[in-house]
Amino acid sequence: MENQKKLKVLIVDDSENDALLLVRELKKGGYDPSFHRVESESELESALCEPGWELVITDHNMPGFSSREALELVKKANLDVPVIIVSGAIGEDVAVSAMKAGAHDYIMKDSLKRLVPAINRELRDAETRREKVQAELALSHMIYHDPLTNLANRPQLHHHLQEALQQSLETKTLVAVLFVDLDRFKVINDTFGHSAGDNLLQEVAARLRRCVRYDDIIARYGGDEFILILENILCEEEAGVVAELIIKMISEPFEINGHEMFIGSSIGIALSDVSTDVETLIKSADLAMYQAKSVGRNNYQFYSPDMDDLAERRRQLEQSLHKAMSRDELELYFQPQLCLHTGQLRGAEVLLRWHHPEYGLIPPDSFIDLLEETGLVIPVGDWVLRTACTLWKSWQDRGLVPKEAIVSVNISAYQFRGGGLVASVESVLREVGFTPGSLDLEITEGTLMENTRISQDVLHQLKRMGVKMSIDDFGTGYSSLSYLKRFPIDSLKIDKSFVLDIVDNPDDAVIATAIIGLAHNLGLEVTAEGVENTQALEFLKENGCDFYQGFYYSKPLPVEDFLERIA
Repeated sequence: MENQKKLKVLIVDDSENDALLLVRELKKGGYDPSFHRVESESELESALCEPGWELVITDHNMPGFSSREALELVKKANLDVPVIIVSGAIGEDVAVSAMKAGAHDYIMKDSLKRLVPAINRELRDAETRREKVQAELALSHMIYHDPLTNLANRPQLHHHLQEALQQSLETKTLVAVLFVDLDRFKVINDTFGHSAGDNLLQEVAARLRRCVRYDDIIARYGGDEFILILENILCEEEAGVVAELIIKMISEPFEINGHEMFIGSSIGIALSDVSTDVETLIKSADLAMYQAKSVGRNNYQFYSPDMDDLAERRRQLEQSLHKAMSRDELELYFQPQLCLHTGQLRGAEVLLRWHHPEYGLIPPDSFIDLLEETGLVIPVGDWVLRTACTLWKSWQDRGLVPKEAIVSVNISAYQFRGGGLVASVESVLREVGFTPGSLDLEITEGTLMENTRISQDVLHQLKRMGVKMSIDDFGTGYSSLSYLKRFPIDSLKIDKSFVLDIVDNPDDAVIATAIIGLAHNLGLEVTAEGVENTQALEFLKENGCDFYQGFYYSKPLPVEDFLERIA
């Protein structure tokens, strides 16, 4: 019995004895059959609802029932198993008719020795058919699905979107295309490696599935880009609700390989009332996504026709940006930082501006994304650092700024994780002959928290050089106090979002006061950004803040105006 093959058999026969003869023949042939006998149409129909049948053996003629009717019921049940007719008497024309109707073989009851060989053959053929179907399904799935996330891929997306658009014309409803781009994914990928990045994309795909209906299509469109198709919607508000849910779900922390990771999402939405052309609709959603990024990320925007002009301007800016350094179109502005208690100059923060030959003066928030996307953020960042130190040393040597005054330079996440920051700073200090203690590098807390081990290593190397370091925009991101004491930093900068309404908003006042107290308890200095009026200045002074910058004293200024302002 151990070597016998199990076989689940459905026997259609009005004779129990004949059924037992069939079972005995199967056992002689090496099978261990589990069988069930039925003898009427209703019994067969009920039995076919049970899963797992591997073989059907049916008599030809039974009272009120025949093999032809049995074959029809097997077909109706969509069961791909061998059906063998065993009969005491059957004419050749009836046998041929039965084979055409779907029988796989017919056996005479006086020739049951043919039964097992026929079953062996038909079971092999059935297995071959199943393997072929499975292979075709697997191939089809592979052709139309992304192998990493198991979401639809581009060809599948285009096919479904075309069908959805056609159906929307018939049902008079709308189709929404949501173009989702992950913010800070490249940072995660570069910091933790591609394996962690792949795991993160899989987790994102799982969260996206929970944001939509079962039959809504989700596709992975590119590296960290996803597209969702929402069908049968009546207004744009429905798409907005889904976009808000996606932003909320994606902004929650991910646990990948023991690391807590944070990303965001920018979403562009285009509705089928804009166009019923697949490519046009996707392009429109893409443009809206870039608009979402440009207004602050972690938000969504609906496509509007004026975005086409913005896209063209963006393309022109990208082309011009590659030539900006060689054409001397980049310029440094300086915003003074002053001591709250003495009013003396503490230093200045360096800010980048771009003098575009056609568009005029462009602030960094209009082109910083382009710097990152084109990879120019590293060479431009190095240029800013070198130029700032060169100018500051010249002013110190000429007595235009105090010897103890410091120049603060912002370091982007790309510079920090690029691996060359320490060498770049060391090179600038040496070649310019710059005093390390006069340089303050401003790094956002989000950048530091991307990989705390690497951050600690880089910060300690910079600290050994004598360079000062500040955490910029403190309070807007992670605010991880457990790591704050581990980083060798010198000061915190209170983000201007907590300072602008510090007098009228009790929450802002509490947060700012708490940051000042926390910093001082850790032996750190505090600089407040965005000070625009006397009331804010006095509040910060009363609560022990050390330094400030903002429009109250001066906006960021070009070199000549800055030197004139502090003279």
